[in-house]
Amino acid sequence: MERPKDGSVRVDGLSSEQQRNGLKPLWLVIALLATMVAIAFLLYVSILVYGVMQRM
Repeated sequence: MERPKDGSVRVDGLSSEQQRNGLKPLWLVIALLATMVAIAFLLYVSILVYGVMQRM
């Protein structure tokens, strides 16, 4: 194995594309949780509105 003449050390890191691909599952989980929270909130509000309408 040859050493570089300038004495620099090569570090193999993740490319930007590999980093983006690694974050896709995280964003999928965040989007799924946000969707579930939104649906639960809308269900809660609709139950409250239904309860108020029944009392009138």
